[in-house]
Amino acid sequence: MHQKTQVVIIGAGPTGLSLATQLLRYQIDFIIIEKNERTTPFSKALVVQARSLEILNELGLAQRAINRGRITTALNLFHKGKQKAAINIAGLGNGLSPYPFALSLEQSKTEKLLVEYLSENNHEILWKSEFIRFEQKGNSVWIYFKDASQQEQIIEAGFLVGCDGAGSLVRHQMGILFEGDTVPKIFYVADVKLKSPVIQKDELYIFLIKKGFILFFPMEGEEHYRIVGILPDRTDENEQFTFGDIENGIINEIEIPVHFDKVMWFSSYKVHSRKAGTFMGDRCFIAGDAAHIHTPAGGQGMNTGIQDAYNLAWKMAFSIRYKTSALVLESYNTERLKNAVHLLQTTDRMFDIMAGTNKFWNFVRLKIFPNIIHFVLSKRILNKRIFPLISDIGIAYPDSQLTIKSSVGNINAGDRMPYFEFSDGSKIFDYLSEPCFKILYFGKDQNHPFGLFENQEFKISKHPFSEIPASIFKNQKEFYILLRPDNHISYLGKDPKICMDIFTKIISR
Repeated sequence: MHQKTQVVIIGAGPTGLSLATQLLRYQIDFIIIEKNERTTPFSKALVVQARSLEILNELGLAQRAINRGRITTALNLFHKGKQKAAINIAGLGNGLSPYPFALSLEQSKTEKLLVEYLSENNHEILWKSEFIRFEQKGNSVWIYFKDASQQEQIIEAGFLVGCDGAGSLVRHQMGILFEGDTVPKIFYVADVKLKSPVIQKDELYIFLIKKGFILFFPMEGEEHYRIVGILPDRTDENEQFTFGDIENGIINEIEIPVHFDKVMWFSSYKVHSRKAGTFMGDRCFIAGDAAHIHTPAGGQGMNTGIQDAYNLAWKMAFSIRYKTSALVLESYNTERLKNAVHLLQTTDRMFDIMAGTNKFWNFVRLKIFPNIIHFVLSKRILNKRIFPLISDIGIAYPDSQLTIKSSVGNINAGDRMPYFEFSDGSKIFDYLSEPCFKILYFGKDQNHPFGLFENQEFKISKHPFSEIPASIFKNQKEFYILLRPDNHISYLGKDPKICMDIFTKIISR
């Protein structure tokens, strides 16, 4: 059979499903091909960060996610069985996001949430269907795959997106190198039921040990935890062992009383730190783990894939619906590739500190870090630096072709639109959920020249505000903010005509 659609997505993991839900918002036709018969039965990625929740909120799914997960309320640091720090982190990002916390929600539940959304909107996934190859032919891509009955099928599409994981066949067929290295240590992950007089629900525990670390993450359900750790004396990833083989070692290393009642899932693996040389090739793209993988430090993996999808979806939609300039799609590659480089550097550094990969970092980790972490996290000014880094709300695109260098107060073009509440209790994000460009005016003049934006090829929503938060914009008045559909700032300043430079770039063929 020969079908036609606008976008084909290979892979129905968090990235592919997120891309599908976003394309649905822009009324773009798509088909998702997935080799498995259903969503993953395993918990896998566990943390949903604030920026991902903001994105889910635009779909009406954030509260559903919160109801199915656990908000981590505190961080506890232990060394040699003694508590070195206990810090309340439930509101670490207060005033910075409507979701000032990290949510523990298993990947299996995140995937089900997104599949439910697609089903509610009459879109199904081609399960048990295996991608074979693709051919780029002029203004289309031909995708060949085997359906659930093992019959070969062909889909002709405008674009192909490989969200098919670290071993991406799409990336391989695009001829893109996956550069980086492998951490020479064996990691393990286990989802368990446990009892302990020390470990309390909804709190995160970090146990620093001589040659690594052991983390206990709270999960939904009574006495349910995720354990992540390093096996410093094992390097062969093909060696077979079970949680029972390392259970006593864990108890001895954390040096607190704990009893493991049940093991729901156990896996061991080597961590890779790699990225693709490019995220696009003509009409083919890669996103998520197909484009970049890194250490689990900071809980960034799944969240980064969700943001890849969020960034790519609107650009692909505008290219399809409005035949926009090639630079719009190219900006996905430049923006997200640069973000991946920075992310790899950050997570690698965090991992070096946590794992004590050399004598220096081991000294810092065991002797200095336990004594300063409480001081660091107790200072609000530092919270404003730490939370944006971990939660992904600090990601910015200042050097993008879709950004005009400008600033007002503490905010720069390229930043995500800052979050704040008005005196009447309404929130700025309440006005920004529509999938289109937005022009915001802050000032008293009710004769603001929104007329400049009336006759564009695509919709621009217009929002005047007389209240101006001084903590964000200082004493500035009478200024405009142009937001992209993903709510990153293209321009902010006093001259609305400058915004037209962006539109000229976008619509130039």
